[in-house]
Amino acid sequence: MKKRIKILTVILIVFLIIGISAYYFIDGKNSKNNVSRGGNNVKKILNPAEGLTLEEAVAKFDENFVYYLLYNIGASDLHSPPFSSAVPQIKFYINDDIYNAEIIDGQIKVNEGEIEGEDIIIRTTTEEAVKMVVDQNYVANSFSNGLSSIELVAGKLELASKGYLKIYGELNS
Repeated sequence: MKKRIKILTVILIVFLIIGISAYYFIDGKNSKNNVSRGGNNVKKILNPAEGLTLEEAVAKFDENFVYYLLYNIGASDLHSPPFSSAVPQIKFYINDDIYNAEIIDGQIKVNEGEIEGEDIIIRTTTEEAVKMVVDQNYVANSFSNGLSSIELVAGKLELASKGYLKIYGELNS
């Protein structure tokens, strides 16, 4: 009888773990997000290139442009894996400048400089980044035409558990 109880307990724990993991994989969104990209209660994110010429936007390029680009490709939907505190981390090489981003509870935090433990690396030029900020539809074109690239650094399981596969698929379609 005790053996049956132990087996049932193990089975219940396994199903609980599978259920929680499935919730994170299927939902793909962190319920703590303050900003939603699809609903009616969307917080307006201001385009830093709005009203600027391409040359003016390139000259003013900073963390706000990186933030806006990340937001448009769905980075706010990235999340920590189940049962882990490891946050999604992205490194950007934009010309000679390096930016990094961490997504914590659905909030995108962008800084200038290196980061250790990045999951992916995105490489592009300032002009390409500005074009992607100006026209969200241009993002996939930039990647498919080889003008921008994405490098997977973390393993596929970790990337999947953080929600990167949807972004990777959209950028490489």
